[in-house]
Amino acid sequence: METLRTHLDLRQNAPSGRVPGTLSSSKYRKMSPMRRCLATSVASVNPQCRYERAIFIIGHMRCGSTALSNVLCSRDDISGYGESHIRHWQPGALGWLVLKQWRRGHWKPRARHLFDKILHSYFDVESGPQFFRARAIFMVRSPAETIPSIRRLYQAIGSDKYGSDDQAARYYTERLWTMLELWQRFAPARRAGISHEALTADPDGELARIGGRLGLNPPLTNSYRRPQVAMEAGVGDPLSSHKFDRIVAASTATTASEQQNLDLAPERLGELNALYSRCVALFGQAMTLLLTFVCDVTAFVPASLCDMIVFA
Repeated sequence: METLRTHLDLRQNAPSGRVPGTLSSSKYRKMSPMRRCLATSVASVNPQCRYERAIFIIGHMRCGSTALSNVLCSRDDISGYGESHIRHWQPGALGWLVLKQWRRGHWKPRARHLFDKILHSYFDVESGPQFFRARAIFMVRSPAETIPSIRRLYQAIGSDKYGSDDQAARYYTERLWTMLELWQRFAPARRAGISHEALTADPDGELARIGGRLGLNPPLTNSYRRPQVAMEAGVGDPLSSHKFDRIVAASTATTASEQQNLDLAPERLGELNALYSRCVALFGQAMTLLLTFVCDVTAFVPASLCDMIVFA
């Protein structure tokens, strides 16, 4: 079975400044001194720029996170647009997040929460303690569907970055191990987990549970403003997310089932499935227990006090 030792070896053998399977750090280099100064200035004066008020989706490519991001970001109390490629281990990260949202026309100055989606370890693996004060939704999808979906995406955008099942599997393995590490660093009251399969099997039910877990009022509804055109590559799902205005059932989902025979040894596929099952078991168990607690509390406590408790 894939071990943490193998995971760490992958990192140690990677080129300097890069986590294997993630985006190249040469493309997403550190902020210039001027940008850092601007970002930290914004963060120092904008009350939105507190990690206690941030909401993240932490997942991997093709996990089905775009539709969930759209649902969250359609709300007036959540400011965001999807995957921003913000390096949360750098000073002023949330200030830079506000500036990127403003530049794209998605910043909501009256929103209580800032949102970001993180699918690559380069952006979160070295984050400091403040990052783990945020609320995080961990999202995973089975390797049998994820790996061919990654290859299809990169073929469609004309890139050979993940031209083989082996390359996509390396990214998937590294990212899930990182997600397991990150999960342990969030307080139980600030993390929730969901699988793509569960979300597309019962969208309304899963959204109700996620909304309750995040303490959102009014509750999440399964609808969002449909993008007018396909998303820009790297921000969300550029293939078909603009065709939908809600999370749909598995048969017609944005990232529909793409299972096929993978060009991987049976032993390796077994390792990937075991890793995925470990994530589902861990995230799912915690989600059920904590949601039960939150629902029990919110049934007897005024909404204003619940907000103070959940987002303290």
